[in-house]
Amino acid sequence: MVAAVAALLWVACAADMEPGAPRTIVVWDFGGVPGHEAWIRAAVDSLNVVRSDVHIELETRDWATQRESLISSTIVGDGADVVRVHHKYAVEFGALGGLLALDDFPDFPKVRAKLLDNIWDHVAYEGRHFGVPITMLPFIMPVNRHMLRAHGLEAPSTWEQMWDMGPTLKKSGIHTLTMPAGLNLDTAYRFLALYYRAGGRLFNEDWSSAAFNGPAGVGTLTFLIKMRDAGFFPEASTAYRSDENEAHWSTERAALAIEGPWWQSVAADHFGFDVTKLQLAQVPRPEKLFEDHESRTLIDVVMVAITGYTKAPDAAWEVVKALTVEDPVWHRPDPSMGGMSTHKVAYLPGVESDYLDLPVLAAAAQDGLGWPGHPAITEIQRHLADAVNMALTGTMEPQQALDHAAAEVDEILADY
Repeated sequence: MVAAVAALLWVACAADMEPGAPRTIVVWDFGGVPGHEAWIRAAVDSLNVVRSDVHIELETRDWATQRESLISSTIVGDGADVVRVHHKYAVEFGALGGLLALDDFPDFPKVRAKLLDNIWDHVAYEGRHFGVPITMLPFIMPVNRHMLRAHGLEAPSTWEQMWDMGPTLKKSGIHTLTMPAGLNLDTAYRFLALYYRAGGRLFNEDWSSAAFNGPAGVGTLTFLIKMRDAGFFPEASTAYRSDENEAHWSTERAALAIEGPWWQSVAADHFGFDVTKLQLAQVPRPEKLFEDHESRTLIDVVMVAITGYTKAPDAAWEVVKALTVEDPVWHRPDPSMGGMSTHKVAYLPGVESDYLDLPVLAAAAQDGLGWPGHPAITEIQRHLADAVNMALTGTMEPQQALDHAAAEVDEILADY
């Protein structure tokens, strides 16, 4: 019996190692709007027809499960060969060995040259690059311009202008601003987008302590509470994740939100929102910044990476290049993909795009500042989200909530 099993295993291994047989590469694709999902399925099907050296097995996974999936697969040393994930995992899993540095591939400099230069910083850790940054997601403000015009209003550029819009919209039962404020990372992102615009930074200069409990952090939270207390911001936001917030805005119960380039596709595809009513604007800032830093735009990046435990790094690299570099879908900014292409060619003169207000998005991306590349950034984001939620539910005062979160973050930073 043992001999028979051994023989079967030998036959399987021999078949797996047969010269000329295509190498199977498993791809985990986390998240993605419908347009992206349709594209990657078609792209994989096409590659499996035209490529004889690799066979791709595609698995689409929920965006919220990426960290847990990376942790478990890194621990056991088995899982996907290629993953499409958030750029912040370049640091955490680059440090753990869960992702492979791309710099050692001979043609990596050629790949790097095709993408926007500044975007590579988001996937770097200790001078090495752990993914191809394929889409960029600057946080902007979706505006229901049809609603504003009906009330004689214009898109605001400052917090003060947002506040002044409140009474007029409230009379029609409309919230001025909506954003997630529940115990989730969606909350941390929207808070940071406002906080960066107010001149705040997450850490001090040497990353030895949290800085979000300073004037900009307290000022941002105080403004949101003031908006809520006046009825300009939904009280139910403290239970919102992204989905609930999308529904609140897309059903025209709020005029403004804080989102990214995916919004055009999400509002139309998920809720049937008429995008002719949609305008994109920069996230407003206070007239007077709370701190001495520049007002910046929060930006996120999605990368495609090779796992550190793949048994076929060269074949995985070929798949990464085929999906992120060679496919013409990246040669123009396409809103159906949920994020803006990072390819330089996509922004050459004469390139057409279906994005609404593309110059607004491009300016936001150029001004972009991401989350700091710290290995424990996900845990830090959770503490920040907790502070926002506690302040907006009235559990703690803004300063108290932020101080509590900062103390937790300082302990984390001290471990590195």
